[in-house]
Amino acid sequence: MGKDGFIELSNKRPDVTSPGIGVLGYGFMGKVHSNAYVKIPYTYQSPAVFPELVALCGRNAEKVSDVAIRFGYGGFYTDWKKLVNDPDVQICDNCTPDDMHAAPTIAAAKAGKHVICEKPLAMTVQDARNMFDAVKNAGVKHMLCHNYRFMPAVRLAKMLIEEGRLGTIYQFRGRYLQEVGHDPATFAENVWYTAGTKSGVLLGIGCHIIDLSRFLVGEITAVNGLVKTFNTERKLSSGAVETVTADEVNYALVEFDNGAVGTLESSGISTGRKNQCTWEINGSKGSISFDIEDLNHLHVYLDNGNDVKGFTDVSVTDFSHPLQSAILPPGHIAGWEYGHIHALHHFLDCVVNDKKVEPLAATFEDGYRIQVIMEAIQKSSKHGKRLEIR
Repeated sequence: MGKDGFIELSNKRPDVTSPGIGVLGYGFMGKVHSNAYVKIPYTYQSPAVFPELVALCGRNAEKVSDVAIRFGYGGFYTDWKKLVNDPDVQICDNCTPDDMHAAPTIAAAKAGKHVICEKPLAMTVQDARNMFDAVKNAGVKHMLCHNYRFMPAVRLAKMLIEEGRLGTIYQFRGRYLQEVGHDPATFAENVWYTAGTKSGVLLGIGCHIIDLSRFLVGEITAVNGLVKTFNTERKLSSGAVETVTADEVNYALVEFDNGAVGTLESSGISTGRKNQCTWEINGSKGSISFDIEDLNHLHVYLDNGNDVKGFTDVSVTDFSHPLQSAILPPGHIAGWEYGHIHALHHFLDCVVNDKKVEPLAATFEDGYRIQVIMEAIQKSSKHGKRLEIR
């Protein structure tokens, strides 16, 4: 029976491109990216794209099918090679564990797919270089998903720096702290940086601080690093004891190409810290600071010569601020997931409208450069000396 007055609509906008998306990985990051694609059409008043979720891929058919159904994918694969070669997939988004970033992404680029990869780009400098070379040779768009570049407060900070409001940049201090491994009794498989790919803290979260320092201040030219593992053995839930080689904490003194200096720190053993990613930048005319656990505020001090001086707590929720969501009125704060929503929308806009991904988003070139810096920090710590970045 027909419905009186009901006008049936297609679930696609005929005037908006709907690129086919294929996502590798159904874990935390796979869900975060899937959520972002679903939310793009109603986050923006006039979205550049209406993403079409063609396929999700994972090795466990039961688990991947559950996630695919919940996010509205057209179907799923259990073999990444089949997803990469699916003709309906124009964009391949790699959210797999770190050691699975290289092979599928390179294959996707060779197949002519535009590619997105979660950070870090790879496990080694050589793999990162191979990935960068692959996308260059294929001529496809590519983005490394450093989502913190797409927080409104970070983008406002970028604008203030580029406008010269902070004057000459002197210092950058950044740290990324978590507590996941602080208790020596925690089983190894429950500590993300010692489990799975055993990437360590520097690759896992330190790369975010490196990327933010480069995005906001400039290229790093020299490092003096210290990397340490306190809990060199951990029990597994089975009772077996495992040797831990993944780093738990790291520090670096860094020099930038514009003369600024800085400190970078990341840790998985900072008791009480859940996910503190914070930085401060000091310039000759002002300073700014930010903490991802207070992501809707940028703390700004500008030396305007006034008698009353102090940091201003800027709520970055006004429509005049960068990346403000169309569905959130001023004062209605955005959540952590909006970094991925903005990042993925930016990339899709670049694909369908042939725009440059950089400098707002990180590319595979950025990922390669970050990998070189991380390796230099590790080598500097091992040899106990300052190293220039080449």
